[in-house]
Amino acid sequence: MPPRQAIFGGTFDPPHAGHIAAAVCAQDQLDAGVLHIIVANDPWQKSAERELTPAHHRLAMVRLAFGDVDGMEVSDVEIQRGGPTYTIDTVLELERPGIESVLVVGPAAASGVSTWHRAAELAQRVRLAVVVPVGQPPADVEGWRTETVFMDPVEASATLVRELLAQRALHGDAPGAARLVPPAVMSYIDEHTLYSP
Repeated sequence: MPPRQAIFGGTFDPPHAGHIAAAVCAQDQLDAGVLHIIVANDPWQKSAERELTPAHHRLAMVRLAFGDVDGMEVSDVEIQRGGPTYTIDTVLELERPGIESVLVVGPAAASGVSTWHRAAELAQRVRLAVVVPVGQPPADVEGWRTETVFMDPVEASATLVRELLAQRALHGDAPGAARLVPPAVMSYIDEHTLYSP
């Protein structure tokens, strides 16, 4: 097997326990020399649905969440590039001769990956690693070279965290959010009054 690099991209609005667990499991199971954590600049399939937290805040939070983890590198490559975020452009930018790129995604992203920009080319350039809960069947995405990363279920989503933080801003108490977000990220959220309604 050739040496590998893993690419784990997302909106990270905000980064939470589920993101961290998925990244750690991917790092443990994929035998990749480095796991790139890529913060999306303008994820076109999401930004049409809701207003996103500015990219520089999301990048800062991701650096706080992942910056001290060995083997993980937080990247602003998509933010520096600007404009809509297309994974194929990021893969092309990170490609290195003789190194296989493995794209780490969750089940929801995997189900829609064939709708992504230049999906056919992307499928030729990467192996897809789908993170699924332990006990679920292995992933198989038609038209993609697929493998599975198993992780213990984590009841966390960015939508849930944003809702809990908005409740906290209104009512002064949301202990659930503090359990789902690293302390340094929570301090950053408070400092910059993010996710207040």
